[in-house]
This record gives sequence, structure tokens and C-alpha cells, in this order.
Amino acid sequence: METILTPCRVPWAISPSMSGVTLSHSESDVEPVCTVVFGAGRIQEDGRTDSRHVEIEFKLCYYARVGPHSDEEGVEVLGYTIDRPTICAADYLDWRVRQWRETGYCPDPGFYVAERSAWLESLPDFFRRDFRHYVVDGRGGYVELIASQFRWREWLWTVGDRELAPLQRPVVGEGEGVA
Repeated sequence: METILTPCRVPWAISPSMSGVTLSHSESDVEPVCTVVFGAGRIQEDGRTDSRHVEIEFKLCYYARVGPHSDEEGVEVLGYTIDRPTICAADYLDWRVRQWRETGYCPDPGFYVAERSAWLESLPDFFRRDFRHYVVDGRGGYVELIASQFRWREWLWTVGDRELAPLQRPVVGEGEGVA
């Protein structure tokens, strides 16, 4: 079965140069605790992206896996197909900025949910009913998770260590979803 990924509807994009994707997954008395943290940005008036610290918390994440890929390639190198329009390379950046501004969502944020997933289909029935296969694609690697939903928060990151942004600044955006 081919795994087909669809971009999640979020207003930010994982940074292609400073993503630093970090997975934290641990057990608790109630359910697994799972977060993925990375550098990202939102589109600005000048068409560039700013710098942000984004944290996604995944609910009921019992399965997670990570792996490397070349920083010149994305998760397509793993055999995944990303469902997105075919845009001429010369027009891609203009199209991306236009779509982002029109919808408020980045058209290809580097955060995906699988429409079809070989991994999800290989799991016990319980995990196939109300769970999704999510993929976070960083610069040199990726994180895959099986979870029921996600919640994200973001902080502006203007100076210093990105990991300190949540301690130094207020949350500037948040949202949730299943896809």
C-alpha cells in the first residue's frame, strides 16, 4: 500500500534551515506523553517567514519512530507521496506565498497526515479506528507518529536559544486538529 500524505492545515511552516526537530515520548499513568518541537515561521508582509518555536502535543500517541534523510530531500525519499498540486519550479514560491496569504495556512508546512498509511494498516484494529499517521519533516530527518489528534502552540523566537523562547515570551498562536 502506498502511503499518501496531505499537508496539515496550520499557519506556520517548519524551517528548512533551522528545524531542529526534537521528539519527546514517555509513558505516564494515564496515557503516553508525546511532543515534537522545532523551528518554524509564519509568512510576513514582505513574503519572508519570521522565526518561531513550535511545539506539537500528540494525544494518545502510542507509536512513534524517527529517521534521517538528506537535507536536500524530503520524506518522499522514504517512498511517501505528498498530495499537493503540481507547480512549475519557477512559479512555486509565488504560488506558496499567494496560497498562504489567501487561506491563512501554509500550503506545504512540512507537517502531514496520511490519507492512506501502510504503517497504520499494520497495527491492531484498535489503532486503526480513531488514530492517524502524522509526519513531521525536518531538514535532515523526520518523526512519524500514530496518534488520535494534535494540539500546537507557538512562540516568537527573536534572539538567543530557541528552546528558551517559551520561558521568555508569551504564546502567540495555538490550535488543534485531527488533520
